Amino acid sequence: MASKENSQYNGIFDTAKEGEKRSFFGTLFTIVLLAISFSLSLALVIAYLTPHVPPAMFGQFTIVGLFTPILYIMVVICTLLWVIMRRWITALVFGVLLIPGIFYFGDFYNTAVMVEKQLPEDSTEFTILTHNVRGFYNDDGKRDVSGYVEYLEKGNLPDILCLQEFPREARGINKLDTLFENSYKQYYKSDAEEGGEYAVRTYSRYPIIRTGSVAGEGRGTSQWCDIVFSRETIRVFNNHLYTMSISADDTEDIVRGKILQDGDRMRSIVNRIADNSSIRASHVDTLRYIMDNTPYRQIVCGDFNDTPMSYVYGLLSENLYDTFVESGNGYGYTFRPMRGLLRIDYILRSEGLESKGYTADESATFSDHLPVMARLKVIKD
Repeated sequence: MASKENSQYNGIFDTAKEGEKRSFFGTLFTIVLLAISFSLSLALVIAYLTPHVPPAMFGQFTIVGLFTPILYIMVVICTLLWVIMRRWITALVFGVLLIPGIFYFGDFYNTAVMVEKQLPEDSTEFTILTHNVRGFYNDDGKRDVSGYVEYLEKGNLPDILCLQEFPREARGINKLDTLFENSYKQYYKSDAEEGGEYAVRTYSRYPIIRTGSVAGEGRGTSQWCDIVFSRETIRVFNNHLYTMSISADDTEDIVRGKILQDGDRMRSIVNRIADNSSIRASHVDTLRYIMDNTPYRQIVCGDFNDTPMSYVYGLLSENLYDTFVESGNGYGYTFRPMRGLLRIDYILRSEGLESKGYTADESATFSDHLPVMARLKVIKD
């Protein structure tokens, strides 16, 4: 009899111990999830602030802004876990932090119907393409000007072509001139020096009546061209803003998380991104002054070397419209490394122009950037 009672008591104690064990691991999971949720939410708030804070004040914010889509998705997952656990107040607190991200959603993902790339049929429409061609070096490290010309010939030749990192002295580079001449009979072009053999170059089938440039000296170059189209003058800003100075090895290690294992290298990357972001911001302050004093319709395009969650993009896009947001489709990226995470090439337009289509051609492998094309329509007063 005693043995039976002892067995019953032991069963009760074992159940109690199992309950305590489950309670311990449950509490530990809750604490860990709370710490992760708080850290991610704090990073997300910093990402929200990045477009509004000059890099000279907090340049380190820039690197947080690079990962905004990932941060947002992770906070969504954490919030859902709190809902599953029926921690309603906690889920509400983290859920509220997701609301501002709704207003940035269109900067990264768009569900607009894809518009096929084609030459405009309307006489008030034209196409513009921007591309950082990286000296026309392909993925094999070989310069392939002829391949790029063939690419443009196959239905990708725009009315206005804005190129960055354009090598003026490369073999066969005159084939681009020949292509424009054969296609349009008459064409115009203008260069702004980037440094060494490289330039920012703008081709146009329409008259370029004035040009100018901003900055340079190997720290970012902007070129503006006043182009006459349909009896209207449009100022096109072709930009190659200062680089992030992040190598291919750096980007791969960042994506894989290996960079977290090397504190000195991680600090070096963060400091480089912060310093270079400040250089771009100073450049854009000058550029913004010219834009604000331009009496014409404007197109601002090129390689900004910054994401939509950045001070640079925020300042340049002020009072302008992003053609990807208006006419793009799917997840918008233009930089092929970093697993297609970053959109750093843009075509922005002012009032007086209307976006009729946008494409970033993922099939093009002539550079680490995708060529970005938009079709725009002039709205007559």
